[in-house]
Amino acid sequence: MDKKKTYKKLHLVKVPAEQLELGMHVAKLDRPWLETPFLLQGFPIHKQEDLDALRTICEYVYIDVLKTHYLAPDLRTNPIVPGTPTTRYETTTSVEQEIRSANEAYQKSLVEIKALLTQIGSGAESMQAKLVKQHVRECVDSIERNPSAMMWLTRIKHADQYTAEHCVNVGVLAMTLGRHLGVNRQQLEMLGLAGVLHDVGKMKLDQDILFKKSRLTVAEFNHVKQHTTLGRELLLSDPLLPGEVVAAAHSHHERIDGMGYPEGLPESLIGFYARAVSIVDAYDAITSRRCYSPPRPSAEALKILYENGGTHFDKKLVVKFIESIGIYPPGSVVEMDSGEVGVVLSADPENRLLPKIALLRDVNKKPIPQRVIDLKLERATGTGTQHRIKAVLTDGAYDIDLEEFTRYNINLAGAKRPE
Repeated sequence: MDKKKTYKKLHLVKVPAEQLELGMHVAKLDRPWLETPFLLQGFPIHKQEDLDALRTICEYVYIDVLKTHYLAPDLRTNPIVPGTPTTRYETTTSVEQEIRSANEAYQKSLVEIKALLTQIGSGAESMQAKLVKQHVRECVDSIERNPSAMMWLTRIKHADQYTAEHCVNVGVLAMTLGRHLGVNRQQLEMLGLAGVLHDVGKMKLDQDILFKKSRLTVAEFNHVKQHTTLGRELLLSDPLLPGEVVAAAHSHHERIDGMGYPEGLPESLIGFYARAVSIVDAYDAITSRRCYSPPRPSAEALKILYENGGTHFDKKLVVKFIESIGIYPPGSVVEMDSGEVGVVLSADPENRLLPKIALLRDVNKKPIPQRVIDLKLERATGTGTQHRIKAVLTDGAYDIDLEEFTRYNINLAGAKRPE
């Protein structure tokens, strides 16, 4: 073996992720770098956000002891959300129980936002969001009980329904982020409403330009950028909408470095709701099929968000969003080290690398009756097969139809519902 390689390995120490500290130099991860949001392959942990992200994504890493310098944590950081989050949410239903109620709330929201967008697209100069608010509250109820079910539903996408589904998905993901942050019920509803209504102004644009498949000209891009101001004007026509929701729609394309639009606001003037919506807006867009780009995997989207933290996005909120989504989001198709393939159902916030999975393909990739395994339970009991996730696959891999799979589980939940 090459002496230089041997020397290098002698200074690498395997450290569990929960034992990492600021100042440690990360040399190697327990997974490929491209499956993580980290830009550099090897870096010192100087920021709490990086430390939190590593603890979320990895079980263990390798530390270069020669390059490690311990640093005192900097506790003088600004709060992520206004006030001090005090709400601790408990998961009170299993994802199998929750999926039916979650779907009912999701579909009601989707129907209502479709109707609202159609109304605006037909020339309406004002709007009323009373029913949207009502259905957002129903979504909050489900997310409070178990956020995995709603997150699972955001993975089902139809290219011909992109705008409406995107609006609902951004609302759901914003509320999921808020739950993880521990914001109160009112703030959760505000996040959901801001997310669902953030793009209503797009219905006032030239739709041929909005859905153009080729690169936009400067004039066309300037036209598209007007949707934030047009959306603000529409939302102001509803006197019952909170000002925070209007501001989020107007400012969700502002950037932390001041280079966003429509006003180029400095970081200090970009509100919490706009910051949150901008992150989840980008995540859902990147993972969706759009007229000019194919969908990209969740891990790639999270990597893009992380790389742009501090410039485009609030970096602390990006890390919190990565924590809330996890490296294996519900609805993801995954392959196990055994060769079996399944769909992620849910992940314990404290054990995001050990989710619950519905196996749908055997080791030869042949269809099998759904069999649910819980990686956390397997690890805790130490009995039977110890499954591990080998890779996250593209949606639709091995002919797994997520929409059909979801319908099956909704019907299964209905059959088990007590009379």
